[in-house]
Amino acid sequence: MKKLLFISLCFLVFGCEIENISSTAPYMITYAPESILTNTANLSGKVLGEGGSNITEYGIVWSETFPPNINDTKRIEGERIGFFSTNYTDFNANTTYYCASYGINEIGVAYGQIFEFTTTSEPACEPTIDNYIDLGQSNIIIDTVDYENPSGFNDGNVQFETNTWTSALRMKLRFNEIDGNFPLTGEYTTVFEYDNQSTKSNGEIVVSITDFGSGSLGGGYAQAEQKVYVENDGSDNITFIFCGVTVSDDYELTGKFTYNP
Repeated sequence: MKKLLFISLCFLVFGCEIENISSTAPYMITYAPESILTNTANLSGKVLGEGGSNITEYGIVWSETFPPNINDTKRIEGERIGFFSTNYTDFNANTTYYCASYGINEIGVAYGQIFEFTTTSEPACEPTIDNYIDLGQSNIIIDTVDYENPSGFNDGNVQFETNTWTSALRMKLRFNEIDGNFPLTGEYTTVFEYDNQSTKSNGEIVVSITDFGSGSLGGGYAQAEQKVYVENDGSDNITFIFCGVTVSDDYELTGKFTYNP
């Protein structure tokens, strides 16, 4: 790296000539991966400086081996100065990756900090009948699934509620997603509620049951740190899969149901 002389001071005080001005490789920043699911992850980066020479290409690289470079999987996000934050969908389930931002100018390639992340697992069970949930002591056939945008302080911003014509039991699934988008394919961990400090699109779900029919058990909330699986086909047809999810102490959910817009 060559020094860039202090041009104005040199000229005014000494009247000297300017020499040895040259470029360096770009200066890049990588941000920690976010919203990591089964096949998707949000990766971000920024060009901090061009190094005195125009950046012709910048973006993100990732690999299953360390360190990642531009010969691995690469996604171009722009040129010159810029910032990017993109949800990529090209990952395998339950796999560890290494990612870094990169920039290219006439001097060469520079990389930002390298981050490691691991995608979530695929469903632990494979229910064969859609819109059927085994509750542990009984079962229900789900006739419709309604979507709404809840407004409560701790309710998140995406909700799906089941309806069953032969039962008063209702299941509610609530998510807290960026821009209120539908949840993507992946493994979600149960929590009791959201608040204004909750990170959006963080792979969390609130599962609850209301059940006030004759001889019902009353309902309740899913215990924390359990797994619910979501399959989003890209057209907002969303399937929710349960592999033994405990709600209060009275229900153990196994099965799946699908929301169709």
